[in-house]
Amino acid sequence: MKNTFKYFLLLIIILLFGACSKLNDNVPAAPEVNLHKEGILNPASKNFHGTLIKNLMWDMRGCQQCHAADYSGGIVESSCLTCHTQPEGPEACNTCHGDFSDPAKIAPPRDTEKNTSTDSVGVGAHVKHLYDNQIGKDIPCETCHKVPQQVYEAGHVDTELPAEIIFGDKAIINLGINSSYDATTATCSNTYCHGNWEFFRDSSANQFAYNSDRMIGNNQSVVWNVVDGTQAGCGSCHNLPPDGHSNAQISACGGCHSGIVDVNGEIVDSLRYKHINGEINVFGN
Repeated sequence: MKNTFKYFLLLIIILLFGACSKLNDNVPAAPEVNLHKEGILNPASKNFHGTLIKNLMWDMRGCQQCHAADYSGGIVESSCLTCHTQPEGPEACNTCHGDFSDPAKIAPPRDTEKNTSTDSVGVGAHVKHLYDNQIGKDIPCETCHKVPQQVYEAGHVDTELPAEIIFGDKAIINLGINSSYDATTATCSNTYCHGNWEFFRDSSANQFAYNSDRMIGNNQSVVWNVVDGTQAGCGSCHNLPPDGHSNAQISACGGCHSGIVDVNGEIVDSLRYKHINGEINVFGN
């Protein structure tokens, strides 16, 4: 009886083992798990990762959970640095605004809404200020913005558009300390660089150039997204000559302001650091 039971138990074990082996042979491979939808790498797709990150207020910290803190691949072994080749990786300035193909051009166009026209407030006169200033030295970002040291610094990506305007540098010298920006009308007012300045005869080494106690600029208010040359032409930020300056023809300006302006009133300073610099540069100084 005992032997019969043993044989019966052995038979059951053999049958179960065979059945399990057969089931194991038919177990399908585990399906590939993909967190992202189709189009994640296609800029034209609604599922493009740039669009998804924009909708998260540019918060990329979730990406680091899979792609590693330095975006080098992580547990998914898919590096973000293949495309984002700058030292900051996806957190570089021109990932979200500026020219993605040129790390030196971090200001719009393109803005964070993908606009490229100067009519858009996010684009406006950025190029004319930072990269193509024909009447003075290129104007750095910190003249109008608080420039963050890292992407998640307070006041950067944690607030809604429009971007905050906090004037500094050349905008606030002389009388420009009262500079302001109206986001409703996209208008800059009271900035030094657009004529909010005065220079006094009593403190000048060249008092002969004055016909009043001071020279003053026109203190012009300018609309940021009007980029047609009408707001920064010679004579717009100060009269020709400036109010308070002794009478002179524009062809004579270069006599005193040598190396800065020619007989046609064109700025000829090759380095463009003597015009709109907070000083009166005369006789080669």
